[in-house]
Amino acid sequence: MKTENATIKVLILEDDDADARIITRQLQQSRYGFHIKCTPCMEAAMAYLQRGSVDAIIADVHVPDCHGIATVAKLRELSKNSAILAITSVATPEIEDEILAAGAQDFRLKEELCGSALARAVVHAIERQSNLNRIKRLVRHLKRSQGQLRDQATQLKQKNRHLRKLYRTAREFVDNVSHDLRTPLTVIKDYVSIVRDGMAGDINPEQKKLLGKVAVRADDLNNMVDDILDASKLEAGLLNAWRRPVSIPQIVAHAASLLRERASIKGIELVIDCPKDLPDAYCDSEKTVRVISNLAVNAIKFSEPGQKIVLWAKYHPIEAEIMIGVTDHGPGIEPECLEQIFQRFEQLENSESTSGKGFGLGLSIAQRLTRVNLGKLSVESEIGRGSTFAFTVPLAEPSEVFWRWLEIRNGSPFPLFVNKISLGETIAEKDANDFDRFMNCLLRRQDLLFRLSTREWLLVLSIPENEMPRWEERANRDFGRFNRNRPQGPLPGYSRRIIQKWPAQISARRILGEFDRILKTEFSLHTDESLAVH
Repeated sequence: MKTENATIKVLILEDDDADARIITRQLQQSRYGFHIKCTPCMEAAMAYLQRGSVDAIIADVHVPDCHGIATVAKLRELSKNSAILAITSVATPEIEDEILAAGAQDFRLKEELCGSALARAVVHAIERQSNLNRIKRLVRHLKRSQGQLRDQATQLKQKNRHLRKLYRTAREFVDNVSHDLRTPLTVIKDYVSIVRDGMAGDINPEQKKLLGKVAVRADDLNNMVDDILDASKLEAGLLNAWRRPVSIPQIVAHAASLLRERASIKGIELVIDCPKDLPDAYCDSEKTVRVISNLAVNAIKFSEPGQKIVLWAKYHPIEAEIMIGVTDHGPGIEPECLEQIFQRFEQLENSESTSGKGFGLGLSIAQRLTRVNLGKLSVESEIGRGSTFAFTVPLAEPSEVFWRWLEIRNGSPFPLFVNKISLGETIAEKDANDFDRFMNCLLRRQDLLFRLSTREWLLVLSIPENEMPRWEERANRDFGRFNRNRPQGPLPGYSRRIIQKWPAQISARRILGEFDRILKTEFSLHTDESLAVH
């Protein structure tokens, strides 16, 4: 690979003196060191190449004694290891394809050769040609058939093109689906609500019931959009979590309010069993509601009119967690099918009791969102008696949350950095809450954030040490953008201090013990205290 300090030998094949001078001047004015030889015709170029090799050839494909792809073919035959950059004044996609197929590394119109772009194109062509030459040497060393390699290369190119096409299609779909589906769904729901509430005229009970079913189906489509978007973000590693101390009774009540109409329309009783004195959990409340909703919708789908489903929550002090579950009295699931139901769009073909109903994305998304919340999803089922789907969320205790996070990142090759982030004592609580929102937006998927008091945060980063300056640069840049867009005016500055670093090889048990010490010394907390609720 050529660098800025190495001399790059370039042969220019160009019959137009003015163009040759322009190309020469552009190369000489770049930061690379070029040794340049100009020839006006193919005969002179071939004579020069017979006396020695060059790193790159910039060739006008139309010179007096050679035209089109023949120019590239002759140069390639005579100089097999040189990068060829073909140039011309006029071209079509067909000509470009032919020239590249003949052996050129790149193809440019003369009007595109401006500034440092030409020098970069030459260097990149040399790099590509160097890689190609290295591959050929390896091929000769391994004594593999040239024909087999060409077939494999063609297949790989086709697969890569196909994969790129699929990726583009999926990305465009995810980008557009929210707007293209949510907008008409909103209109449908609004008009259904207007008619069902009698604002457009009187309707009878049967009509009201049918309109309720339409509204539920619109909600189904809305949930499907959410599932698709979440699945896409999870696959891409872009779905972050705003984990914080939350009230489980409030979350359960909110989820129940979204589910009652759906259950009522199908003639199913929704029973809530959630003690009001449950301790706070540490999770993303929106994602927790999504998990409850997906499990309950699934239970309603497989229940018959007249049955009931129970949405419940229990405190498990020994495990330092709260378990939330949905129990139905539906047909149940065969034991051998309990694992496969968490796969995407799984359908139990051989179960008569399911009537061919599929599980869609709901259970798969629920399982993955539960992991994002540092919990586990489980299922118990008995044929003819029903099923119970339950998941856990950790209590709002720093040590317990940190331990679960350590288990998930087990095997990570990166060290851990514990950062103490503080705001000034005079900052208002509302401003501190805004800063908390900023910190959660700043998080990457593999980071962990605790708000340990109104104005203090503990941020754990799993990151290579040489990337810490880049992370801090991004944090400062994003904080500046956040302040510029804040209607109430900019927030005051914050302080960040690294108070602990653990290498990747240290045991999780030792890390947890030292973490408890940090909580006591840096934040004056006891390990059995909950995080500050805000």
